Amino acid sequence: MALRRLLAGLLVVWLSSPLLGPARPARAASPEEIEARLKALQDQVDGLRRELEQTRAQRAAPAAPAPTATPAPEATTPVATAPVPPAERLRVSDFKIGGYGSTRFEASDLSRLNNTFTFRRFVLSGDATIAERLRSVVELEFERLTELEVERGAPAEDGRRGFSQSIEGSDSSEISLEQAWAEFAFTQSARLRAGMMLVPLGRFNLDHDDNKWDLPRRSLVDRGVSVLPVKAAWSEVGMGLVGDVPTENWGRFTYQALVMNGVTLDSSIETFARGSSELEAEVEIQPRRGTANIDLKRDKAGAFRLGWSPEPGTDIGVSTYYGRYTPDFLPSEAVWAIGLDGKTAFGPFEIEGEYILTHYDGIRRVVRGFAAAVANREFTAGTPLEVAVEFELAGLADTKHGYWVDLRYRFFPDFLRDTPLGKPFENPQFIVTLRGEQVWLNGLVKEIDFSGGNLTSIDREDRWIDRVTLGLAYRPVPLFVIQAALERTWTNSGKSLAAVTNFLPARRSEDTANAFLFGIAFGF
Repeated sequence: MALRRLLAGLLVVWLSSPLLGPARPARAASPEEIEARLKALQDQVDGLRRELEQTRAQRAAPAAPAPTATPAPEATTPVATAPVPPAERLRVSDFKIGGYGSTRFEASDLSRLNNTFTFRRFVLSGDATIAERLRSVVELEFERLTELEVERGAPAEDGRRGFSQSIEGSDSSEISLEQAWAEFAFTQSARLRAGMMLVPLGRFNLDHDDNKWDLPRRSLVDRGVSVLPVKAAWSEVGMGLVGDVPTENWGRFTYQALVMNGVTLDSSIETFARGSSELEAEVEIQPRRGTANIDLKRDKAGAFRLGWSPEPGTDIGVSTYYGRYTPDFLPSEAVWAIGLDGKTAFGPFEIEGEYILTHYDGIRRVVRGFAAAVANREFTAGTPLEVAVEFELAGLADTKHGYWVDLRYRFFPDFLRDTPLGKPFENPQFIVTLRGEQVWLNGLVKEIDFSGGNLTSIDREDRWIDRVTLGLAYRPVPLFVIQAALERTWTNSGKSLAAVTNFLPARRSEDTANAFLFGIAFGF
């Protein structure tokens, strides 16, 4: 019975899937729709597995003894029951090793940006079902990394022990633990999750794999500016509840409610002595994801996202984040953010977008607190210092907000099906994408002046940055994409793009950049 139901379910999915069935002129399924169908099939298989295990347990139970008219106690012999093997009681039902990677070529008209190949990132991931209702996920990212060499010590030429320490690596490289969490499911609609988790603010931070997108550069809102408190992919250590709530008439609802250490200001201070009683300090302040060790602040942060999918391929989400962003030696100030995102399809057309707003409270108090902390430093002899402080606040503004919108059209001409672009693939696709995006920075800190260790003025300005991208992508299979795009980025007239982005080395008066991008991304 169970086998017949499973075969019937597989037949239904095969007949309804444009990827597995014969090519038809109907709209090609998106990767999200395919994932939704596979998830429905997986749920059905899990239900059949549970029924099978229950049937086995019933068969293994000892049968009740038949009643007799004159039972003789001495004739009663206990029935020996064979123990259920551990493999039957606890079974690893699923284990997946996967990942993705991407490489890009970029040609730009900025004078300081050479035409270049960029190894964007390579990510390894593992997803294990430890037992029924127990799951663990890990994801490790190697970004722009080609080598990393650490040397601690080596003998000197004369045979004596010499000591040295050095770290060598490729330019702007990073190794990052993106996710590492475990999950206990009370039910499918209430699952306890703990560990290093992606912050559920906006749809892109949760679903950012390069091979899932049809453009070879991430958005300004999530990466290039960014409007997110920490650029994607942003993860934090914490715990909370997540769940999927299917309904009969309203589709499927999802939610994530997490408590975490949260974003915090990271500062680097370099000091230079000028004479016996003067000290010059250069301070760089930048928001970063919170520590995975003891938190630098007493207050925790919280994030919540509610998603609604009335049908496969359509999703609407609202999200929020709130938490203290200053360490304990500074005044307590909070950062909060809200997000609205969605995606839907109309035949071969798709529209997807996201809006994020982030606000930092008390920037003036934070800067004054940093200045006081630096000015209170003393020489080891205890002599007070006259301190000149120079601050660099990397993109810190009172309010950041912006959006991106993708318009896509999926197609594949019939005359190409017998060419190398069509064979031997079941459902290859071309995707034309037009992306428009805008970001506004209100109260962007430009310059800070101090006199006698006291804050005298903060120079702020309001800035904006726009970008339009036109791209063409080719997907022979859903996990592999070849991307080409033309993009134009511009900001306030006469201002530098370098002051409002973290990836464009523009000169002081370069307010426009044009680029051609060509990339390949893959998943496995």
